[in-house]
Amino acid sequence: MATASARLSRTRGSLKTSAGAHRLRRPSLVLKRALAVGLILGAWELLTGGFGGLLQPAVNPALLPPPSTALAELQVYALSGLLLSDLTMTLGAALVGLLLGMLGGCAAGMLLGFWRAAGEVLEPVVVGLNSLPRVALAPVLVIWFGLGLASKIVVGLLAVFFIVFFNTYMGVRSVDRQLVDAVRVMGATRIQTIRIVIFPAVLQWVFAALRTSVSFGLTAVVVGEFVGATGGLGYRMALASGVLNTARVFAILLLLALVGTLVVEGAKHIEQRLLRWQPRGEP
Repeated sequence: MATASARLSRTRGSLKTSAGAHRLRRPSLVLKRALAVGLILGAWELLTGGFGGLLQPAVNPALLPPPSTALAELQVYALSGLLLSDLTMTLGAALVGLLLGMLGGCAAGMLLGFWRAAGEVLEPVVVGLNSLPRVALAPVLVIWFGLGLASKIVVGLLAVFFIVFFNTYMGVRSVDRQLVDAVRVMGATRIQTIRIVIFPAVLQWVFAALRTSVSFGLTAVVVGEFVGATGGLGYRMALASGVLNTARVFAILLLLALVGTLVVEGAKHIEQRLLRWQPRGEP
């Protein structure tokens, strides 16, 4: 008993030390990332005639405006009152599509992962459906569901569903069968087996899919707004490109990059909180 307690204490101490070291490394990592982004934006500004024309532009600013011009245009966009409504529309459709796609993909992946006979029969069908380009489906979805949010939600759902499905499906199929049999021998019911063995094993696969799905879902919604919409960031980008307002196009692109990064980092933080019982690998 004393030996077990000592081992438990050492394990807890090791976990605390690892978590403390990770927190110490965090500010340094944030600083390095900020420096990298600053260098990229600085080089972009310099090569497109920014900094008061310090260098001869290597690229025509009318085609690739400097970041300062894009940010100034973003301010104009915000002051017009359209930015907040467009951002809310795009992110709302992306969020609903992400949630529905996650729920549907998890449910279908778990079902076909457990029901191996059905999984072996339907796997080629799902692969074939996944091969259909969602961009090509966007015009059809606009015809079916109209120009409103419904068509954008469906586009986002389809972009997320298959990523989550395949990750969940492979996660269930990769569970150690000997471990499942051992739990069954000890008297666990099917529900208990799912809760104790399979669900924790699959959870990491689902969160890996979530990080990818966020970007794909947001991109799919923006593409859907390109095809047909009455508002949204993609709709404004299409209008701006139609009148050759590249500053607004790049302003929206920078905003989308920032939003996508923040959402993915948020998903990673949630994953670390929920999966903190797993050993942390070296960054």
